Amino acid sequence: MDTKQQKFGLFTTIAMIVGVVIGSGIFFKADEILIAAQGNTLVGALLLTVGAIGIVFGGLSIATYARENSTAGGLITYVEDAWGKTLGYLSGWFQAIFYYPAIIAVLSWIAAVYLGIIFNITNPEDYRLWLITLIIIASSFGLNILNTYAAGKFQNITLIIKIASLLLISFAALFLGDKQNFIADSTKNIELNSGIFVGLIACAFSYDGWFVAPTIAHEIKDPKRNLSRALVLAPLIILVVYLIYFIGVSTYLGADTVIELGDQSVGVMAQSLFGKYGGQFIYVCVVISILGSINGLVLSYIRLPYSLALRDRFPASSTFKKMNTNYSIPLNSAWLTIFLVLSWIGLHALSVFKINILGLNFSFLQIDSLPIVLTYFFYVSLYIALIRKQIKTKQYSFRDGILYPALATLGASLVLYGGLTQPGVLIYFFISFAGIAVGYLFMHKD
Repeated sequence: MDTKQQKFGLFTTIAMIVGVVIGSGIFFKADEILIAAQGNTLVGALLLTVGAIGIVFGGLSIATYARENSTAGGLITYVEDAWGKTLGYLSGWFQAIFYYPAIIAVLSWIAAVYLGIIFNITNPEDYRLWLITLIIIASSFGLNILNTYAAGKFQNITLIIKIASLLLISFAALFLGDKQNFIADSTKNIELNSGIFVGLIACAFSYDGWFVAPTIAHEIKDPKRNLSRALVLAPLIILVVYLIYFIGVSTYLGADTVIELGDQSVGVMAQSLFGKYGGQFIYVCVVISILGSINGLVLSYIRLPYSLALRDRFPASSTFKKMNTNYSIPLNSAWLTIFLVLSWIGLHALSVFKINILGLNFSFLQIDSLPIVLTYFFYVSLYIALIRKQIKTKQYSFRDGILYPALATLGASLVLYGGLTQPGVLIYFFISFAGIAVGYLFMHKD
């Protein structure tokens, strides 16, 4: 392996995972978790914990793959090891065409929305929000193209800011809030139905991004050691921080108020705790937090077409596997990813404006959650392959080969079940699987 490409140490790798995952999700989805929990704060906290099973034990399972193979590609590499080159390629194709560009697009939009709140721009159809979104996308890609080291440093800085601000507001809410709010709401009667599992979709969005580090395994120092450690430590840090914030906001405002305020609950709570300017400051921290998530995703995404091209199966592989010597990144791959993100922000605009084209209303597009749900199919395939291999070869310990992947499969299966109950899911899955089929047609066969 070329050690000159190994830029990231253990702390940066952990910062990348935690920094990508802790972005807008916990602020943007806390109300949806409570809605699914029917206002019961204890059930909401339980949903967050169950949702974390997918990344805590998923990380422990993927660490087993990471210890064996640190080739560029992340999910592609591991699915190849588990099920062969074709499925590995298709998993990468899905990530490149659907998952990454959709998530980066919607996060850029969310960052623009929170900036809009600061400047009292609240109409989602206001052209200024869309202009801010495009500026965020351009800046994020520009930083990662021009200076990879600076992008890594930015990831570390945003991690410190987001963790510090989250813990500040969470502990302030816990100490100054009314404990009876949480206790009273935790005793609310609920009806057990599939709507509760839909709350796991909100949790999946909040936890999404934990798989970003394996994509750049070839650029991590001592990857077999540092990547596996990061995949274990980062999810535990995320779970603890999320629970502290969720309990804090529920204690201070009460579940009904969080549901009523929606995305603005963090700002209202911050203003109540720290005054007008304190509320504005927290919104600024939220925006920085989201920008850190976008930065980590972009850092990983611009290398994804390159990873596919290295396998000589991607269209025009010879073009996309070229490494630019001036910037030490695959520049052609980066240009392609920018185009795809802009395409998805265009689709998101059709959804927000509820545009009808040929009788098709694009408001059904849920680019903030359904791409994540479909990715869990590939995650589950990795966990099952690990169990299958352990049964056949007894290569690992019971813990690594059976227990961890079994618990990871359970957590992922609950997310998939919740996703399958979402409205419009069949249309989205049909489009996604059709897109994967197109990827198979374009794939260069051996």
